[in-house]
Amino acid sequence: MVQGVANFTLACYIAAMTMHSWDRDAVVQLLLDAGRTALSFFGDPGISIKADKSIVTEADKAIERELATLFDHPDEGVYLLGEETFETHSEDYFEQALKHTTWIVDPIDGTSSFAFGLPTWGVSIGFSRGGIITEGGILLPVSGDLMITDAGTVYYTKLGADRKQWDPAGLTPFKPPQLDPKRIGLVSISQEVAKQGFYHGPQSVQSNGSCVYSAVYLILGSFIGYIANVKLWDIAAAIAFFDALGFTMKFADGRVVGPEINEQNYRLNSSGGSHWKMADQFYIADSEPLCDYLVSRTVVAPRTRS
Repeated sequence: MVQGVANFTLACYIAAMTMHSWDRDAVVQLLLDAGRTALSFFGDPGISIKADKSIVTEADKAIERELATLFDHPDEGVYLLGEETFETHSEDYFEQALKHTTWIVDPIDGTSSFAFGLPTWGVSIGFSRGGIITEGGILLPVSGDLMITDAGTVYYTKLGADRKQWDPAGLTPFKPPQLDPKRIGLVSISQEVAKQGFYHGPQSVQSNGSCVYSAVYLILGSFIGYIANVKLWDIAAAIAFFDALGFTMKFADGRVVGPEINEQNYRLNSSGGSHWKMADQFYIADSEPLCDYLVSRTVVAPRTRS
């Protein structure tokens, strides 16, 4: 079958169904479609300000609205936790979601970068069942990086520059290289570390404002570590990558972080801007010694109210 016809057929099939389970090829198609939608707004994003003073664009809204048609079917045991729509659902909705199938979506992670024409942003789709993240997919549309899991294997490919010709046929199993934990490299830090703390290791740091960008380039080896304080929809797909690849994930107090969506890992019962945020500053590296090193070199002051 011709690739374009195959994609059209798959898109029609997806549009007619509820996503009850993880289907790698179907999710790839959704990521590609979302990436094309995002790029169609790139340069004229339609910016507005949310109640928490963060930026949202028309692209964020359009992508999540489309994905909700597939992922938001509580009557069928299929739930959506999305950055732009989570406030429209009740606590009971999310209590049920964590017991069943939940799609965790960030339509554009790195919205500030997207809104102002920078390349450090991406589309993220995570999948959990029974409150455990098992799968994830991320597309970085500007750079063309596509990464996705399937049954414990991480697949990766670099797409071409022409989004009309994006072809995921190059997806192959990815195995990160074995690198020296003491190697020279960049550390990606969260906005919170950049604004309220500091990293005092010898490595250069970058605060790019995107969890998915940081995660993909940590796995590819550009970053030696990532220090984050993010929400569930920012990190869910990346958690599936890190878990499958055996990366070390820890909080500042040394607790190991896994794929479970529970009160040990996330602020499930907090109000306001803390709801769904990770329980503490979060450190990720490809080895435990390197992860522990990042913890030892980072200081974050307690947040104060303005």
